[in-house]
Parts: sequence; C-alpha cells; structure tokens
Amino acid sequence: MLVSLREILQRAARGLGIEPAMHLTQIRAAWADVVGLSLAEAAEPHWLHGGVLVVVAAHPVAAQEVSLRREAIVRDLRERIPQAQVRRVRVVVSVGKWRGRRGVS
Repeated sequence: MLVSLREILQRAARGLGIEPAMHLTQIRAAWADVVGLSLAEAAEPHWLHGGVLVVVAAHPVAAQEVSLRREAIVRDLRERIPQAQVRRVRVVVSVGKWRGRRGVS
C-alpha cells in the first residue's frame, strides 16, 4: 500500500502534537493569496486553536477589513487547507509595535 508523503508528515505531526503548528504554517503560506498582498502586510495569522484562527492586525482599519471578509477567508482556507478545519476567524489589533511576520507560537 502506497502512502503519500503528505499523509506520512500529517501522521507524524499528529503523533508529535504539532499538527496545529503545521496547519498554521500552511495558512501563513497561503495568506497573501487568500486576503491579498496589501492586507497580508497589515494583518497576519497568529494562532490556531480549536478551529479558531486568530489574526493580529497592525491597525483598526486592517482589523475591520479582516472582520468584514471573515466568512470568505474561512471558506477559502477550508478549500485550500481542509485539514486545518478553520471554522472561525477572530481578529485583534496589536497593542505593541507592529513587526510583521512573527514565528509560530
């Protein structure tokens, strides 16, 4: 029986308990295609837990744009990365200095 490399990696990630981090990495890789480059530069996926994707925005305007598009974002992410099981997007405005892309948390 042949098993795809993708399935092997998913099983390994699941076994190691790092599957949510792997899904977040996949979401971040697709983010600019999902929301567009300008919004991707002002808002980024920060955390994924229990189907809730937390997006951190650099300013209120970016947060509002993500909020207005949240249903389309969920739909697009579910089509692109179904194994991530994104059900909802929650957006927050960064309280600190915006630094752009951060590491996986």
